[in-house]
Amino acid sequence: MNKVFFFLFVFLSFVSAGNLDQIKIALNKEFTNNFPKIIITKIDLKTSPLPKDFEEYEFVRLGSGRFTRSIGFGRAEFKNAKNEQKNVFFKYFVKARLEAVKSISAIKKDEKLQAFHYKGVLLDFDKIPLNALSLDDAQNLIAKNNIKKNTILKENMFKTNALIKKNDPIIGVLKDKGIDVLIELVALQSGNLNEKVRAKNKDGKVMQGIVIAKDRILLQ
Repeated sequence: MNKVFFFLFVFLSFVSAGNLDQIKIALNKEFTNNFPKIIITKIDLKTSPLPKDFEEYEFVRLGSGRFTRSIGFGRAEFKNAKNEQKNVFFKYFVKARLEAVKSISAIKKDEKLQAFHYKGVLLDFDKIPLNALSLDDAQNLIAKNNIKKNTILKENMFKTNALIKKNDPIIGVLKDKGIDVLIELVALQSGNLNEKVRAKNKDGKVMQGIVIAKDRILLQ
């Protein structure tokens, strides 16, 4: 009898761990969508007390969140065979590395950012300042003020000279058998005519397109 209880305990623990692993997988996807070149080495979770019948539930989705910092809070939705839903609240800890952009020379106010101004540097994710530029972002930018050498470059240090600006609402055009399907998106990069940019839809799906007009891209 003791063996039966032992194996049952191991089985339930395995199922619970599997559900928590689904949260980690979903978090990994969110961070990868937000930072395509991030190198994630570990994700840890600290959850609210799990329900006793947690093994009967399956992971559905993460609640909405920004998922832009190495430590944060989130909510995961689960449901069972009866379509009953439960929420699990958690705190996450992400260990990762991400490439940032560092100035290798001084940049003057109103000067356009050029390739000889900067280089890519790989940093611990928790050391990267909020809104740090990525190498993909370092285009069509003009310095708002003088920037010193050896500075980690951030979005708020620049103004954008582009048809499409990062975080702008835009329209993605998908051509399907001669019909144009229009999709509402949010730009993840700035871009000018004929440049490729990434964007995401309201469900967080990331796609890529070519700038064909102001606030409009042709999806590929």
